[in-house]
Amino acid sequence: MPGKILVTGATGNVGSSLIPNLIAMGATVRALVRDESKAQGLRDQGVEVVSGDLDKPETLEAAFSGVDKVFLITAPNPNQVTQARNAIAAAKRAGSPHIVRLSAGAVKDMPGALPRVSAQHAEIDVELKASGLPYTILRPHNFMQNTFMAAQTVASDGAVYLPMKEGKLGMIDLRDIVDVAAKVLTEAGHEGKTYGLTGPASISYHDIAAGLSKALGKEVKYVDVPPEAAREAMVGMGLPEWIVGALNEYNKAFSEGSGDFTTNDFEEITGHPARSYETFARDFAQAFSPAGAPAP
Repeated sequence: MPGKILVTGATGNVGSSLIPNLIAMGATVRALVRDESKAQGLRDQGVEVVSGDLDKPETLEAAFSGVDKVFLITAPNPNQVTQARNAIAAAKRAGSPHIVRLSAGAVKDMPGALPRVSAQHAEIDVELKASGLPYTILRPHNFMQNTFMAAQTVASDGAVYLPMKEGKLGMIDLRDIVDVAAKVLTEAGHEGKTYGLTGPASISYHDIAAGLSKALGKEVKYVDVPPEAAREAMVGMGLPEWIVGALNEYNKAFSEGSGDFTTNDFEEITGHPARSYETFARDFAQAFSPAGAPAP
């Protein structure tokens, strides 16, 4: 039986996508949220909502007590390592449930000269493995959904602007990440394992532009830009300075080839290939189209 599962970050993109899958697989779901006013949609699905904050360990006891597994999501931010430590400590106090942690792809077992977010995830992974808790670590590559950041310029200019040069990425669809997470959380046999999750192919932004061109029925091109121009554009979008710095570190690493890899883990877990970027672009073509103008 799937048992009772706590999902942290339950109102975010990953958590809110995962929860319906868990319910469909027969799990009882508890959601940890900071703001209960944003959780009515979860309650409508029959989810138990518990208020708590990973920055405040004294608020976590009720959420972590009496669950069989925890899906631990920590959003990129300067306090991410401390937040994960607080969650791990709360799990140990609550009786050591199995933690399934959403990490990041292309991280190593020891922190070092990595982009700041990858370094954080590497540090957390090491500490989770040493905690004595049952664990499974999911290391997804760059999300295909991250290309939504280019939706406005694709719609207006027919272009994706990034400082990625010819760098390739084994991008994965969020929907595939959620599918794996749901299986790992509701099946036995994944304890003590680390899975690297990628799409079926390592693709460049020229390939991404080609996929969008096909889905939208118009030419979309990739335009390489200087890192400073990308930084200014992200600041103009209202992104926090820390996130802008983190994204530019990833852009540099990926432009130098660090993201050019794929794994077989997704297919081995699910029994079928991960979605391609062409499939993603077709399914979400409307998001890259001018407002009110459906994609062909």
